[in-house]
Amino acid sequence: MMSAKSIDSFYEQYVDGEIVFQNDFLGHFNLLSWGNLQKDQSRCEQLQRKPFYKIALLSGEGVYSVNNRQIPVSGNTIVFTQPMLRTGFKTEDEHFDGTFIVFSESFLKGTNRAALTELPIFRNRNIYTQSLTNPEYEEFRRIFDQVTAEFTSDYPFKEHLVRNRLSDIIHHIQKSDKDLLMVEPEQNRDIEDLFIKVLEDAFYNVNIHRVLEDKSPAYFAQLLGISVDQLNRNIKRTTGRTTLSIIHERIIEEANILLKYTVYSVKEIAWCLHFQEASHFQNFYKKHTGVTPMEYRTA
Repeated sequence: MMSAKSIDSFYEQYVDGEIVFQNDFLGHFNLLSWGNLQKDQSRCEQLQRKPFYKIALLSGEGVYSVNNRQIPVSGNTIVFTQPMLRTGFKTEDEHFDGTFIVFSESFLKGTNRAALTELPIFRNRNIYTQSLTNPEYEEFRRIFDQVTAEFTSDYPFKEHLVRNRLSDIIHHIQKSDKDLLMVEPEQNRDIEDLFIKVLEDAFYNVNIHRVLEDKSPAYFAQLLGISVDQLNRNIKRTTGRTTLSIIHERIIEEANILLKYTVYSVKEIAWCLHFQEASHFQNFYKKHTGVTPMEYRTA
């Protein structure tokens, strides 16, 4: 959940220059430019969670780091990210330009009870990118400019207009990508969404003082108040994968982050990730990656 402290921390770390900071909306909303985010570009490159949903309209060459993957963007691109996702971004393109809409779930929901996870574009814990033709880019540029104009106006009901324009962007992309609209039965989706949420909560800010409590499917089923068989059936039906494989993938993802971005020893990382012995962690890591933890760290 987005807190005022996490938002303030983001602006202190990333944002340079004077920006509009609206605090009387129903939730957080802001517009930033690439120029605003160049306060410390090395921070932009680090894998970190940002405390909000983000829609970026980009022009130029760059690379997103997402968990353990590299996703290049080129030309005109629109990008959607969410708070559960660790991302970093790097560009060496001196002509690179971008405009970023950042917002909380409570802002986009307004007085609507629907969750953002019901929107296909935000359902998976993943980044979404779509290349744009020049006419498509110009159309989105026009909408972004409209959002900017409304956001900086003194119209007393501008929040509603901004929210509507933001919804236009989301639904335009969802309508253009049929793969996003593949709908699972509501009950199955609910269980999958809840599982991903408790999984992310369990791994959130894992460190030497906040270790992973458990990593078994039974543990997460208990958190959800369902049987492990029910959890396994639903996850298999909605994702085609086993619950255990998703948990193991998440462990490797977190291990890679701890190996690259902390000075913890392998023994300390094993402890953080609920392995009783460092050797158990090392065997698990090599089985899933083909290299040892230290080989990954020094690569």
